Amino acid sequence: MRLIRETTYDFMSKRRWAFLFSLAIILPGVVSMVARGGLRLGVDFTGGTQVEVQVLSKAGVSDIPIREVRDAVAAAGFDNRAIQKAGGGEVSDFLIHVQAGAGTQADTTGEGRHVSEAIMAELQKRFPDHQVVLRGVESVGPKVGNELKSAALQAVLASIVLVLVYVAFRFEFRFGVATIFAAAHDILFVLGLFSLSNKEMDLTVIAAFLTLVGYSVNDTIVVFDRIREELKLRQKREPYEVIFNSAINKTLSRTLLTGVTTLIVLASLYFAGGEVIHDFSWVLLTGILVGTYSSIFVAAPMLVEWQKRSDMREAAKANRAA
Repeated sequence: MRLIRETTYDFMSKRRWAFLFSLAIILPGVVSMVARGGLRLGVDFTGGTQVEVQVLSKAGVSDIPIREVRDAVAAAGFDNRAIQKAGGGEVSDFLIHVQAGAGTQADTTGEGRHVSEAIMAELQKRFPDHQVVLRGVESVGPKVGNELKSAALQAVLASIVLVLVYVAFRFEFRFGVATIFAAAHDILFVLGLFSLSNKEMDLTVIAAFLTLVGYSVNDTIVVFDRIREELKLRQKREPYEVIFNSAINKTLSRTLLTGVTTLIVLASLYFAGGEVIHDFSWVLLTGILVGTYSSIFVAAPMLVEWQKRSDMREAAKANRAA
């Protein structure tokens, strides 16, 4: 199945504009992360309490706006940014994440029971016509949070190293470096937007970033496999830009078909999946777009520049030898 007919777009001539575009997005994101002292970490990493409450309507359908719950949590003395909503109509579930040290109650008691009691009392006061039910309380200590942070970082680094080894063995070392560079570009691109949006980083989002790395690598390898075949077929008889453009155009239909079908699913999750997986689907939705872009405008152009500079060095050595 082909989404589009065979094309003859000149992608390589736009590579410098693509590099500038990426820098224009990544640099503000990096500055944002540095200025904030890092990403806004969730309870999984910082330690704290997660309170799940259910608001039941006593008189017909009543959909509780999340902003009112945020006001109640703030009035109880806690950070109200990390609240997720699930469900609606007669029943509304809310996941309230309170970081350790995020409010006066958490500072003085450090116990999930006192945090949940303070939040429950404020919610019941604000919604007297509803029944507020405590569904569960989960506390994470700072030590566990640090261990999870370390494990998440190790998982990301291990995946990058394994990808480099595989691609270097399957293709060439330069292909492996370009693949890792493209994956790092995608992560920094999405992380920058994540920081600028002041979203919360938790284990679910880490899983989304690992999924993004896998997609980015897979998409890049498909393009690189075609590039390798074109290099063997044409034996460098044409400029690298022509060879790479031909390879990308031949895989463009497959790349777009994979990207579009994946985006349809992720868009459904983002708009209809609820608050609980909102950030997860946002990372993947943004990441698939960036990953498709980087396979064409970042990974392949990097190989072009590498090839051309390598040939220039070989020519310079040959001239000196002569």
